[in-house]
Amino acid sequence: MPKGSVFVDEPFSYVDRFSGCRIRRLTSYTGHSNHLYFTDPCFLDDGRSLVFTSDREGHSNLFRYDLDTGRATQLTDLSGPSIENERVFDHRPAGAYSTVNGKHYYWWQNGLYELDVHTLDERQVWRAPEDTVVGIHGATTADGRYVCTMLRERVEPAEPRLEYPYSYFPDLFDARPLTQVIRVEVATGVMEVLHEDRRFMTHVNVSPTRPDLLTFCHEGPWQRVEQRIWGLNLRTGDVWRIRPQDDGRLVVGHEYWFADGEHIGYHGRPRNGQGDHVFGYRRWDNTDAVESRFPFHSWHFASNDHRLIVGDGTATLQTPREPFIQLFRWDGADYVGPKVVAAHYDTFNGQLVHCHPRFTPDGRHVLYTSDATGYANLYLAELPPFEDLPDLVPGMLP
Repeated sequence: MPKGSVFVDEPFSYVDRFSGCRIRRLTSYTGHSNHLYFTDPCFLDDGRSLVFTSDREGHSNLFRYDLDTGRATQLTDLSGPSIENERVFDHRPAGAYSTVNGKHYYWWQNGLYELDVHTLDERQVWRAPEDTVVGIHGATTADGRYVCTMLRERVEPAEPRLEYPYSYFPDLFDARPLTQVIRVEVATGVMEVLHEDRRFMTHVNVSPTRPDLLTFCHEGPWQRVEQRIWGLNLRTGDVWRIRPQDDGRLVVGHEYWFADGEHIGYHGRPRNGQGDHVFGYRRWDNTDAVESRFPFHSWHFASNDHRLIVGDGTATLQTPREPFIQLFRWDGADYVGPKVVAAHYDTFNGQLVHCHPRFTPDGRHVLYTSDATGYANLYLAELPPFEDLPDLVPGMLP
């Protein structure tokens, strides 16, 4: 169906049997629906609406979901593969919403597009060379002037093979493709290379309040990456390590900016696989650093600040079996919890069905994705007071 089409999925809400939280399933179409990557802004209209990706009528497109009405409006009219002439597993339109510009920016077939989520007007801002691959992220700098992302050489396998989530990570890590951190000026479409290296790099995240700062990462199998998180000053070009891994003891990643645009959260685990996980945060210049031991597992953590952290536990069939959306709270000295918000029953089989829990801007709800019913769908959990939630204990899920 063309953009502007409106879908109203069957409304459904329930009470989680472990926590008592009220959970609202936002989508139920026979096809995958997922929210944007947890580091990319998706909420608009003071948190009353959000941008998400959904497979409907045989194609993947961007949609605006209005929480007040339950209406999902199709924003784009895309067809075909998202990246031309390259085999990419579960790569679909995504991008990020820019509050300062009031527009959504996304990549499609090497083009960067600016989209008005209300009028549905759009324009191509810039197009990358056909022999390159661009990142999925489309976040603008805090002043709205630039979209920053990665640009890298194409790396094709020598022989056809079965592709599955993250199967290409080792090959890209070993191939060391020329990868560039770039910025594209929104008004003019002028592209500049800010940093480049011959290694697999991803996850360009811009500070939501400081237009001169972003982070990026050296990507690959975590145990093989020497230093994951890097900072970059867009004004000076300076690059530095964030949460240095010089001791080689921990692998860290899934870094994200707090809403203050000054601090960066992350999580990690021992490089040898033995011992507890950690959650940490620090200012972009490595000051004000906190790192706390987390005995329970989560694939991702997210938060608006340091006070309340959400984690997504493990996949349904993973050991240990902890497939719960979890909350941790700072008590002034350490993190207490986890408390159980909901059993997500998710498989984590690829990015589109990762839970990637994230708080709404007001911190009163947690948005997450789960394929518990077969297809990925969006869920919104209403949060009661932290003290009213049950503790997560081993063996809670039978």
